[in-house]
Amino acid sequence: MRTHSSKATEVSEHTSSSDGTVVSAHDLATRAGMAMYEIGGNAVDAAVATALVCGVIEPTETTLAGSGFMLIASDSIAPTEIDFGPKAPAAARPDMFELQTYEGDLPSVLGLAPVVDNANVDGPLAAGVPRTLYALLTAQEHFGRLTAHDVLAPAIAAARDGFPVDAWFLTSALSDLERLRADPTARGVFLDEQGLPKGAVGSAGYGPTFGQYERIHQELLASTLEHVAEHGKESLTHGAIADALVQSSTELGGILAREDLESSAPYIGPARLLKYRNATLAASHAPSGALTTLESLAIYQQAVDDPRDVSDDERLRRLALSLRHAFADRYYWLGDTDFSNPPVDELLSNSYAQAIADEVATGRDIPRWEENAPWITYADFPVHDPRHIVHGQPTEAPWSPTAASTPTSGTTHVSAADADGMVVAITHTAANHFGSGIVCPRTGLLFDSSMAWFNAAQGSANSIRGGGRALANMGPVLALHDDGRKSAIGASGGRRIISAVAQLAIELIDNGATAGEAIARPRIDASAQQLALPEALEATTAVLADLNPTTVYHANDPYPMDFSRPNIARYLGNGATESAIASAHFTA
Repeated sequence: MRTHSSKATEVSEHTSSSDGTVVSAHDLATRAGMAMYEIGGNAVDAAVATALVCGVIEPTETTLAGSGFMLIASDSIAPTEIDFGPKAPAAARPDMFELQTYEGDLPSVLGLAPVVDNANVDGPLAAGVPRTLYALLTAQEHFGRLTAHDVLAPAIAAARDGFPVDAWFLTSALSDLERLRADPTARGVFLDEQGLPKGAVGSAGYGPTFGQYERIHQELLASTLEHVAEHGKESLTHGAIADALVQSSTELGGILAREDLESSAPYIGPARLLKYRNATLAASHAPSGALTTLESLAIYQQAVDDPRDVSDDERLRRLALSLRHAFADRYYWLGDTDFSNPPVDELLSNSYAQAIADEVATGRDIPRWEENAPWITYADFPVHDPRHIVHGQPTEAPWSPTAASTPTSGTTHVSAADADGMVVAITHTAANHFGSGIVCPRTGLLFDSSMAWFNAAQGSANSIRGGGRALANMGPVLALHDDGRKSAIGASGGRRIISAVAQLAIELIDNGATAGEAIARPRIDASAQQLALPEALEATTAVLADLNPTTVYHANDPYPMDFSRPNIARYLGNGATESAIASAHFTA
């Protein structure tokens, strides 16, 4: 094991295993995945077992009743997506949330949503259709070697034996204290008798030698997972677990129906591909962060045709502008292709990328970027018309919402690679810390808050529609190198995922970095009004001064999220694998 350090981040890199590697945000989950290799599993078994444990022990980030995306590729399996992205219940309506009114501009602070009582984030109406558990087991059944009992066993044990509280859990629970106190089941699981986060009282926070943190036990969730292992995943869509979820949602004031669960199965099919330099990038077709990552890379490779011919400062500037153009397009154009008609193919076309790259080359910033948070500015203002640029025909029905909701946060990512050349990327989420703040009293499953990913204002590509798919921030990507190497890339961190994954792909493909080097190198975030720069890039602020840069200084924080928290797993050829993640104690 090698540890890389820089002013930007601390990275743990693992390079040797006879069977494969898997990496996640928690060592307990990672160990579960590695155990699958020991009993004959492949990268899918390892990744799914890890993701299942994450769904138990990371309530601050995700839930097995949430949503996500999975990608698989091997020498014998063409790049494949398993799409279980966020989906609205059939009873959802475009006007189901009352928009908060403000004098002047809408707030641009992340987390202050323009919905009365934050009802699209907190409470029973915030929950989307539970999809994660069914999708993970479906993927494992199709592509894994082991049984469902095998991959579920570590998650059942984690729920029953409990997971140890850490500083991240305490910080997140304290910030969500009122939400957790409001739900009796969530309060019983996560809070103590005083209504404080379990583990908040005591000296363990000073370090392991001062005492041991309390463990969070989830007996009800363990029983649910045991039921699924015994009776099969169909109990989640047509059986006892489905009945329990619907009944609880109804009693709590939600709108989840049996038909939602019966239609919750993931889509499995060929992934979307984009050629980038000497590699092919694979991602989901679904409305997700990956579409914006791919667009930014399509623009960047045209704007920087040969990185050796462009100075470091100029490359950074062109990268920032490529990302900004892609985000501006994202905030206006992207939504559910089943209900709207977003020009996704045009956004990812070579001709569109070249046209935007020509604008990037001028060095000019995006029109109106400085006015407000970009998800607000570009909700009703298209910087470009992709169909007009590509086909010469203007788009006939532009969107005209009156406002936009802010992005949400909370996600986990798992990457895996095995010695046979299979790579897997899984990103799944509760859409917000502790999801909607409600734990199902019959199953122990945490309801998510994926309704917050829709634009609560009517008239946009991403507005709420019954049964519709929300535009998610999640965006795992596979990089399939022309020389046979394969890389699984992903991150947690809300909208920051998109910039991070794009830059990791650049490091691996353009610069030939190892997994650890790619994560350790400083990166920017271009999703918000200010261009975020790590301290290691502070010297470039003069070159980027007109792009409204802000420096994020290095802090002694084990859970940095300013530039997302990514991880990578790679197949290097001849049975060799490597993986890396920020924070040295979170890999195996």
